[in-house]
Amino acid sequence: MEDLSLLRDLERDIAEEFVDKRHVLSFDEFFLLFRENPRQHSRSAAQYARDCLLHYGTEEVTCPEGELTRYRLFDAPWSGGAAAVVGQETAQNALFRHITSFIRERRVTRLVLFHGPNGSAKSSFIDCLGQALEHYSTLEEGAIYRFNWVFPSLRIAKKKLGFGAEQREGAIESYAHLDEEDVDARLAADLRDHPLLLLPQRRRAAILEELQASGRLGDEQVPEYLLDGDLSPRSRAIADALLASYHGDFQRLLQHVQVERFNFSRRYRQGFVTIEPQLHVDASLRQVTLDQALQSLPSALRTLSMFEPFGDLVDANRGIINYNDLLKKPVDAFKYLLATCEKGTVALPQAILHLDTLFLASSNEVHLRAFKEYPDWPSFKGRMDLVKMPYIRDHQVERRIYDEQIERAGIGAVVTPHATYVLALWAVLTRLRRPRAEAYPTSIRDVIARLTPLEKADLYAGTRLPRDLSSEQARDLKAAVSDLLAEGQELPDYEGSFGASPREMKQVLMNALQDKRHHGVSAIGILEELRELTKNKTVYEYLRIKPDGGFHDYGSFIEQVLDRYLDLVDGEIRAAMGLVSEQQYEQLFARYILNVSYALKDERLYNEATGKYDPPDAKLMDELERVWETPDDAQRFRRDLIARIGAYRVEHKGETIPYRRLFPKLIEALENDYYEKQKVKVGRMAQHLVTVLIADEIGESPTHHGLAVQDVERAREVLTRLTTRYGYTKEALREVLGTLLKSRY
Repeated sequence: MEDLSLLRDLERDIAEEFVDKRHVLSFDEFFLLFRENPRQHSRSAAQYARDCLLHYGTEEVTCPEGELTRYRLFDAPWSGGAAAVVGQETAQNALFRHITSFIRERRVTRLVLFHGPNGSAKSSFIDCLGQALEHYSTLEEGAIYRFNWVFPSLRIAKKKLGFGAEQREGAIESYAHLDEEDVDARLAADLRDHPLLLLPQRRRAAILEELQASGRLGDEQVPEYLLDGDLSPRSRAIADALLASYHGDFQRLLQHVQVERFNFSRRYRQGFVTIEPQLHVDASLRQVTLDQALQSLPSALRTLSMFEPFGDLVDANRGIINYNDLLKKPVDAFKYLLATCEKGTVALPQAILHLDTLFLASSNEVHLRAFKEYPDWPSFKGRMDLVKMPYIRDHQVERRIYDEQIERAGIGAVVTPHATYVLALWAVLTRLRRPRAEAYPTSIRDVIARLTPLEKADLYAGTRLPRDLSSEQARDLKAAVSDLLAEGQELPDYEGSFGASPREMKQVLMNALQDKRHHGVSAIGILEELRELTKNKTVYEYLRIKPDGGFHDYGSFIEQVLDRYLDLVDGEIRAAMGLVSEQQYEQLFARYILNVSYALKDERLYNEATGKYDPPDAKLMDELERVWETPDDAQRFRRDLIARIGAYRVEHKGETIPYRRLFPKLIEALENDYYEKQKVKVGRMAQHLVTVLIADEIGESPTHHGLAVQDVERAREVLTRLTTRYGYTKEALREVLGTLLKSRY
């Protein structure tokens, strides 16, 4: 009984939801709904897509190009991010601009073509938009309606259309809410026509223009689809026949109209259709007059020659149609798009269909380049909006692609720290090209010429600048990032059009997972997979690009990424040992500057610990200056430092002084000096850690392997910090430490 009560509750909930969401309405009910909220219920496909983009909200994000708007729709909140698109904010903004242009023009006039290299998320981008439309259409804000023709049974319609003499007395208001047993035939409007198209064009235009003049439609023009459009051929034939049979009584025609809410669905091809590059006609007509399903129509309609449109364009009407890999088709197969996009109609042998559809397509760069050589390219170009979708060039954003893949696959527990960082960094390095230094101001021309691929990748990610720059060079280089990103984008082989695709890198990640020589997905295992990948020059075209000043040197990139990875591991071990962190070097430098400033003024510093005023710390100053090998005139060296800091304070009032950026060589010298002093200690600790791990694995005491008790205790403390603070497993640490010892100690 309890189980059945759950079912009854479910049934009641569904029935209540059906009524609450107003799934089925008479035309009168829909018209009242339209008058209450005319803007929502008179939207074109472009307006609907724009509202969908805005519904999920926006946020400003920092990209290599600068501050850009990200539409949260592409975070796929309805699916917990399962269909999210990482990055590509430039394409998001371009799509929004084009849709806004269509709204201003009152109809879709061009096809939006997303182009980029294979695996740059073009299809994922459009699919995410389609899924958003599916979800949005289920919400109250996204309610969208079509209509059906309803013809009642003889018992209900006795002595009415086609069944005998008319008896108006006692006529019901509408047939929209009849039970199924009282309906002989129900025909859907085959183009999902907007219910307002049932109104005569002249009267419909007057109503919409009056609403626009009153400001109830906002500041937008009425879309041409509703202003000048018409019903599908079959619906027009039915409407004309009904109006003639009822001697012009339009109210009785509307009695046969059932307005129905519908949801977008790719699975059921409702308002969201993807066309693969196979060859077939995208729309056609078929005669339905003799269809057995129509034999229950009133006799006045059976004699009509009715045609029903079908095909991809028909299924996509009122929504979006996506031509996947459009340019893989022969050009003649989609020439009709020239007229269709321009006029908003498609001409068929027996009729012209009025469409309200957002046309999207995708293509890789190879096919687009070939298409541009086609004689009809200028005609197509005027009816296309091109949106470039290159590979991501920010390794921090690229890393999120692989982190999300790991999360969706549920394998996070077997992924070692920095594995996705290694993969993302190498992938981005393969996509970069050497900049043309002569195109930049003289102040940074030499800096641009010296940029290595790794430095350029870090610059795009905003993580670090080359360390040998003056503050002025650092400022100018940061300002030039947008120019570096835009450089050569007009070329066929623009930066971001070649290199490793995320699709290939995902496969590398999964291959590393299957490699039993490593524990789970390790950074070291990924680098080995990449070494194997770089041998396949016949498979991956970008591997055949000749090295150019350090760029396109894919084997060298692996070693550079390994070195960067070992820097991270080394730093984590030092931090776990309680040694100086990177931030502490700047704090040490700040202490030096504080003492120098007081020494130059011959003043004392207040000591918070003792509550007394002490002289500047001469020992600290002398020790650091020995590291820097300062000239004999230490006083002049100190005055120069203080003068530079003073100048920075004047130009950047209220800002924290970026010591590392102002004095990169001095802080780097501190790091190198301390690193060398601690190198023996760190190497010894790494060996102790490996010894403890091996002993634990074979079930022996580490003291049997020559370690003192205090060394074992210290090693276990460091191991605990590495596992709890940084997320290493003991199995992974053994491999990581072995690689670190072999490479550096």
